[in-house]
Parts: sequence; C-alpha cells; structure tokens
Amino acid sequence: MTTMIKDIRPLLRLLDDDSTVVREAVRKQLAAMRRELPQRLQELGEPLEDGQERLLSEILTPVCLEELEETWLAWRWLSSPEAQMEEALGQLAAFLSGWQVTVESFGRRLDALADRAVIEYQCTDARKLADYLFGGRGYEALLRGNTKDYYAAQNSNLLWVLDSGMGNPISLCCLYILIGKRLGMRIEGCNFPGHFLARVQHDGRTWLVDCFNRGRFMLAEDVARHHPAANPSMEEVIHQAATVETVVARVLRNLDDAYERSENLPHRQMVRRLILKLMED
Repeated sequence: MTTMIKDIRPLLRLLDDDSTVVREAVRKQLAAMRRELPQRLQELGEPLEDGQERLLSEILTPVCLEELEETWLAWRWLSSPEAQMEEALGQLAAFLSGWQVTVESFGRRLDALADRAVIEYQCTDARKLADYLFGGRGYEALLRGNTKDYYAAQNSNLLWVLDSGMGNPISLCCLYILIGKRLGMRIEGCNFPGHFLARVQHDGRTWLVDCFNRGRFMLAEDVARHHPAANPSMEEVIHQAATVETVVARVLRNLDDAYERSENLPHRQMVRRLILKLMED
C-alpha cells in the first residue's frame, strides 16, 4: 500500500509540467488508474489543490464518459427489475457526480437510508416508508420535490438528490422503490403522463403515490376515473407497472431537456447516445 501511495505524489506534481511530453505521459498513467485513484488519493490524507482537482477532472471526465458508454446496458442482465434500475441510475449518478464517485457508493447510501427507516420509524409497510421519506401525515420530510429548480439536470442524479434532499417526481419515486426493496416491500413505478408516480398494494387496494407531493396516497381507481388526463388508455397506464427501460428512458429524456435548457451541448450529445443505445437494443 505504501508503494502505491508514493507513486501518486510525483504524478500530481507533474500535472502542469512545462513539458508537453511529460504532461501527456502523466495523463495516460492517471487515466489508466482511474478506478483506483479515488481510494489512493484518500489514503494520501492530503486534499487536492484547486489546480490539481481541475486538471484531474479535465483528464478523467472523458475517461469516465467512455466507461459509461462502454458498460451502458450491462444492467439489463441483472436478476431483478430493482437491481437493473439501481445499476442503471447508479451509473448515471456516478458519472454526473464526478470522477471521484463510484457506482458502488450509490448502493451504500441506499443501504444506510433503509437502515435508518427501520431504526428511526420502524417502517414496516409502504405507507409508513412514504411518510418517513416524504413527510406525509405531518412528519418531517427527508426528501421533497424541487419546485424551485424543477428542470435542473441534477434532479436526475440520485446521489445529488440524496445529498440535497430534493428531486423531481421520477427520481423520488426511484429512491422509494429501491429503498422499499431493501425492506421487503414491492413498490413499482407508474408511467403517468407528465408526473411520474409510484404504485403500491396497501390494505388490499391499489394506490398511486405522489412522491413529489409529500408521498400522497391516491386510490388508483379514483385517479383513473377523475383525473383531468383520464382516457381509456389511462386504465392500462395505472394498472401496469412501468418497466425499467421505461423508467431509464424517461430519466434520460429529463436530462436531455435539462441540457437543452442549459445549452450544455456535450452532455446533451452524451445523453442522446445513451438513449440511442437503449432504443437500438
């Protein structure tokens, strides 16, 4: 371990070397150790200087993008819809959070929040979990709808949502689904037009859950009958769980819209390549 740590210090010092040849050699070495670099830097026990962090980001962001595109869709081979969703959205969250973040850190965050839900609120069903997470029935919300910056790209970054406590309808629903899975609860997505919802069985009835609005529970039959958008196809939307592909595609479309609004062409092109891969396979 000591040998590995010593190997990094001279590389960091040479990041802005006067020689183009030296800088390029350093870049190649750091790119090759991208996956282990965050742990090695942590073991150094020294924060990066601003200039070093900027240069590392310039070097490693393209590497992370290449990794994302190469491994994208590998989640389809996992054993359950929840595992597939967690891997796909974890890949996106890790990329959007920067090169120092790994996909595995997303799962650890979900584990910790699920443990808290049991210890702090004895969450034994989907209704209690919604109250705990979203502040229903008078409880203080851990997660809430980001009404002030609804279209921001970071609302689709589930690690950012966990850090900030704010998200859009689909990101909050996905966290509800994934945390519920850890607690033995079956929570599904509902591909409701314009406002993604969760779907649960509770007390023998089918409920739709609006995670964006404090985890509000609504009887599915009432929504199908009385919602302004109700039409014959609405029954099928409400009573059929959204597939993982549908969820991931909707998250990607939200990102595409966010990057169009912010005029971030490189990231928008990246998202569109992921969408194309999803459509092609």
